[in-house]
Amino acid sequence: MKDGNSTWDVEVVRAQLHRLVDDVEPSPDALPKMLAAARRRKPSRRPLFAAIGAVAAAAVALVVAVAVLPGQQQPTPVSAQPNSYLAAPEPGVIASFDIYSGRQNGVLSDIPGADPEVLATDRNRVLAVATTSDGRQLVEVAADGAKHVLPVPVGDARLLTAGGGRIAYQDGDSVVVLRGEQQRIALPAGMRVDDLALSDDGRLALLAAEPGRDRASVLVLAPEATSLADHVEATSDACGPVAIAWSGHDVAALEPPACGAGQARVATFAANSGRKLGAGVPFRTPELTAGTARLSADPLGRFLVSTDGRGQWLVDGSEVRPLPPACTTSGACASGPGTFWS
Repeated sequence: MKDGNSTWDVEVVRAQLHRLVDDVEPSPDALPKMLAAARRRKPSRRPLFAAIGAVAAAAVALVVAVAVLPGQQQPTPVSAQPNSYLAAPEPGVIASFDIYSGRQNGVLSDIPGADPEVLATDRNRVLAVATTSDGRQLVEVAADGAKHVLPVPVGDARLLTAGGGRIAYQDGDSVVVLRGEQQRIALPAGMRVDDLALSDDGRLALLAAEPGRDRASVLVLAPEATSLADHVEATSDACGPVAIAWSGHDVAALEPPACGAGQARVATFAANSGRKLGAGVPFRTPELTAGTARLSADPLGRFLVSTDGRGQWLVDGSEVRPLPPACTTSGACASGPGTFWS
């Protein structure tokens, strides 16, 4: 557990980051207010143009233009600012949503045959798995909506993660890590893997259970590992985690504080030792199981807990806020969990 000074420092930094985000993102009435103020001053073209330029520059800094792709609905600008996340509200459609309102910001890309429940992000790129004529393959989507099919068949992989320029997915009795060439990590016979997460420095975390065990543990591997022989284990209390993610240099795990309690919390572990750093604040949820929930983190240290239609929550330190579902104006809602676009 962190001492009082460390906790206070973290809260101060988090508050400062939030103020920076609020300062950067222009409010909807920013332009009218600036224009009105300009009119009240001495008539001059320079203040008016400066006001328009300031608002336009701030807006452009927070919006990513989306390219028009053949066969895709006319895209709208997709926000890449901290208060947005990605989800698939319709088959093959990857869209950005505002955290607090649930409003769809825009469509990033339309990928025919994409699995709506398999989605991963690595800074400004998005990874999906789509069924093509050559089988299930990885599709990489850039921030401008451009798509690139990677020449890597992934079979029936349902676990996909990305980070630090790497991609990892489960392939039968091994986990494959891609960065230029394939790096295979063999799994012991009968091991169950519930989730994967890649850090920015290339470390791979697995949420896995040994044969004959129901409770999963978090295993952390070095960037160049090819087996589970040398790993750091973080053992959770109670029934074990159901989803994991990296938050800076620490591993975060979504776990129930007690079996059958109808609650969850986000705990953090030191990646180098497996020591639990914090247990997190419990909050009410339906009974969550591995595969039905996704945990993701943003640069501000907040966590998005998203499920397959059974609720979403924003965890920001000791504050937990329920979020609206990812639905379009036509009423189509995401069938799979959403993820922060970090």
